[in-house]
Amino acid sequence: MASWLAVAALSVAGCTAPDDVQQAAMVVGQARAVEGVGVEAPEVRYCEYFMPQSSGSLRVVYYRPEGPAGSKIAEKWITEGEGASGILQRARPQVSQEDFRMGEVRQASLLPEGWKLRYKPRTGAKFRDATFAEGRVDVVDAGFDAYVRQHWQALTRGEKLEFEFASPVHGRTVGLRAAAVPCQRQEADLCIRVDLAQAFLRWIAGGDIYLEYVIQRTEGKTEPRLLRFVGVTNLLDDGGDSQRLVLDYFYRE
Repeated sequence: MASWLAVAALSVAGCTAPDDVQQAAMVVGQARAVEGVGVEAPEVRYCEYFMPQSSGSLRVVYYRPEGPAGSKIAEKWITEGEGASGILQRARPQVSQEDFRMGEVRQASLLPEGWKLRYKPRTGAKFRDATFAEGRVDVVDAGFDAYVRQHWQALTRGEKLEFEFASPVHGRTVGLRAAAVPCQRQEADLCIRVDLAQAFLRWIAGGDIYLEYVIQRTEGKTEPRLLRFVGVTNLLDDGGDSQRLVLDYFYRE
């Protein structure tokens, strides 16, 4: 329970950001190296701050813990009326993300002709575009979380789900499947493993994704909340390569 109390004070160990960012954030994600899990002082690679906007969109800023106010390395905007909780409500949000270190841009937009994916690997490079029919896309970006919550009952019954994930980086949709698995930590109520529906595409995803959820009970209602994500994240490392990290999430009450 210590993590929930820490977030109420908008202070997450190893995370630094300007005061206005910490005051506005409703959810904070702390990213660490996978190999650091379980050690006394694991390395924090970056922290992500989810800040709801008055327009109904969601702004996510990424800070590396450097100096008293951190160093902003990336920013993402999520549209489609995500609400005031900072928790993604749609499995298919429209997204625009920019990494300020190398100028990488990832975008997913829903247009009359379907989903348009755009990717630019670095400053000065040209965009690579791909368009897919609306019905071919089930999950976009961090919509993993919303998709799990939307299919919570099926997953708790042991059912396996298959869905198409839109990947701007690869300019295509990737078939994935999700199923409940034994949890690695006692505090989790349900854990999900996401892997490729077709094994020959394993090189695309960079390995499986592991998600931990807890049932949060507030004001007579219960809702699942994502506690931990383990897998390839949507931010590259400083060398421009994919990185597999552990992301722990903390919520403001």
